[in-house]
Amino acid sequence: MSKLHVAFISGLACCALAAPLAHAAGEMGEAKHKDEGVRFFGFVKDGAGKPIIEAKVTAQIKGGIKYVTHTAKNGMYSFGGFNKSVKPDDVTITCDKEKFQQAKVIRKTPAAGKAVKSVETECRMQAG
Repeated sequence: MSKLHVAFISGLACCALAAPLAHAAGEMGEAKHKDEGVRFFGFVKDGAGKPIIEAKVTAQIKGGIKYVTHTAKNGMYSFGGFNKSVKPDDVTITCDKEKFQQAKVIRKTPAAGKAVKSVETECRMQAG
């Protein structure tokens, strides 16, 4: 097997280990596979708290893997469970929408001592 084939296969394995399912409508639920880890979900809102429809939401895993989804009519987005090897602190959520700029990202942390099954992250955007 050539070095190129090995590199390609290694790259596919890496992506498959971290790949979440992305849901704009926020199909939440329990992990469907025993190796499924933390889910990320949340809302994208303007400064007045109104949902922003079709905002682009990116989940960036430390090390370069990036996943993209868009918000639903209620401003909600969801990324299905990442592989258990992905730590919640290694995932950064950012939001983008034409004629808006990201003002802040609010990550709601679970209670201390509890296992993290999902992480809610809200993006606040302002016109600009």
